[in-house]
Amino acid sequence: MMGCSYLFAFASLYHQIPGLYGPKGLTPVQNVLPQQSNATYWEKFKSLPSLLIFSLEIGISPHLGMELCCLLGIVLSLGVMSFRAMRSSVVFFLLWLFYLSVYKVGQIFLWFQWDSLILEAGFLCVLVAPLNLLFWKRPEPRSHDGMTLWLVKWLLFRLMFASGVVKLTSLCPTWWALTALNYHYESQCIPTPLSWYFHQLPEWVQKLSVVGTYFIEICVPLLFFVPVRSLRVFSAWSQVFLQVLIILTGNYNFFNFVTISLCISLLDDDFWSASQQDSSRNSLSKSVCNAISGLDRRITQCGCFVIFTTLLGALLALTVYYFGIRYEDQKILSDIRFTETSFKATLSTFVPLLVVCGAISLFVEILSAVLCSLSQPCIFNKLWHLLQTVVMASLVIVIFSISLVPFGTLDSTFYKSIPSDIHRVHGWMDNFAVTHSYGLFRRMTGVGGRPELIIEGTNNVDTEQWMEYEFLYKPGDTYKPPTYVAPHQPRLDWQMWFAALGSYEHNPWLVHLVYKLLIGQKEVLQLMRPAPFASPPRFIRVQRYLYHYTPINASAGLWDQSQKWWYREYQGEYIFPLTQDNHDLIEYLKKQKFLPEPHEVCTHPTLCDLLNIVREHSSNFSAVLILWSLAVVGVLTTATLKLTFS
Repeated sequence: MMGCSYLFAFASLYHQIPGLYGPKGLTPVQNVLPQQSNATYWEKFKSLPSLLIFSLEIGISPHLGMELCCLLGIVLSLGVMSFRAMRSSVVFFLLWLFYLSVYKVGQIFLWFQWDSLILEAGFLCVLVAPLNLLFWKRPEPRSHDGMTLWLVKWLLFRLMFASGVVKLTSLCPTWWALTALNYHYESQCIPTPLSWYFHQLPEWVQKLSVVGTYFIEICVPLLFFVPVRSLRVFSAWSQVFLQVLIILTGNYNFFNFVTISLCISLLDDDFWSASQQDSSRNSLSKSVCNAISGLDRRITQCGCFVIFTTLLGALLALTVYYFGIRYEDQKILSDIRFTETSFKATLSTFVPLLVVCGAISLFVEILSAVLCSLSQPCIFNKLWHLLQTVVMASLVIVIFSISLVPFGTLDSTFYKSIPSDIHRVHGWMDNFAVTHSYGLFRRMTGVGGRPELIIEGTNNVDTEQWMEYEFLYKPGDTYKPPTYVAPHQPRLDWQMWFAALGSYEHNPWLVHLVYKLLIGQKEVLQLMRPAPFASPPRFIRVQRYLYHYTPINASAGLWDQSQKWWYREYQGEYIFPLTQDNHDLIEYLKKQKFLPEPHEVCTHPTLCDLLNIVREHSSNFSAVLILWSLAVVGVLTTATLKLTFS
């Protein structure tokens, strides 16, 4: 799954590099790279951990260096998907390094939580995967596997628990009133066709869905570390269920695939026993099973069932009580029965308690790994496994410790209690994107309608004959239906959504976009639908609208094809009409270092030509088609090899 996630991430970004990061793009990558200096390679990399700082030294422009990183990432991702021997820590380190290299110079178009998530998850894959230097042999289970896999589980816990908690700590009125989903399906960045139907659901269903979201994101993660297999399997399927719903109703690119990959850490070897009967990976659950192997299995299963029903029943009962779930007038009604003050007080108690429970769980995994090392057959194996366990345990403890800094932001009191040494180490490691804070959908935007920017052009500003530029996926034409674009992330469409929430003063790249349209820049125009002009217009402006989903046609019962998908309300002018020779525009772009455009560098013509050939052929196809074609190739290759050598 991580190989597939990396494949989607690299391939999606590769398709957009010329228009976003090329010398004629919106945010040229060359502008953010440091100037040539006499510093050592390590000093350069430490200040900006990106391989692109060495692109000029190998004779290519930085944007071609981005393309090279993405292409190598695509090849390695396909290898990870297809070949067991490629699923090694070395390959995962290279994948992490390539994505870190583009992430660190990606500027505003790569500042998304899923970019941080895939880097943190990818770094943990380096620890979880075997070194596998003898690639022709199947890797043996290691004593410390349970510890590294625990870190993946801890990441999933931080991601989901924080995503649920921040909805309440943000004090967003819609989350507290359980009405957030009344607006979410309409106001999300790039909706899907199904989101229109979900938007039409009755309010009591929407409110109950918000309660379900809180239950899955806040309550269920508490079961991740419980040593009862059935509870962990239930929690895994709960998270997968939520991700599938998000995939169906919203285009959130590769984020859902990374999250589902993390859910695998909740499943033990027995879950995969149908396909891997000989698996023997060390884990806490296996240690418990070995300790009770002499007891009657039926008694054990009965005890697990009691624990399962007790804990799950308690969580459900608490949810019903605190969210006031009741049945009235043939509806399941709900409303929050606790206050902001009581929630914050509870959080101040629970966050330190959760950290202590996490530390105890990690200690048990470390102890289990040490005992497993000491159980090896000969003294040399004992010492070798013990040495690996000690080294890996030290690294795992460090990563767990520094992850407390972003996790601690959920409660200010706990955050201040974290030792300064941990803050210092986190500050040093932060440049390498090892740990991050998370909190998806913190506040609900689009209450009262989704703000949308419409770019218009004309050759005569005195007339009303303005023609609209259409983007590939974001709403514009009110008759154009939403579409499925995931796992591709059209980053320009996404940033247009964020820009609509603010002003152009905070989005200089948008002013640069207007200029690129005024001069008809081909690389930028490829990020949008075909322009409505044969040649660039003389004037371009940006208008702001509020978009709403159309209601259900009462007579048809469902959406009527003769209706619009959207209706919109004019809000005002966002950017006044500009021309390409406007003096203030030119001076503004110079101040933002968009002008003059950086020069291309190519002192390695063979490599440059090869990269340009790949670009020329791939630009003939849509990004979504390329992504799914590559995924199908990976899946078919895996299936073919499995059938051939099984």
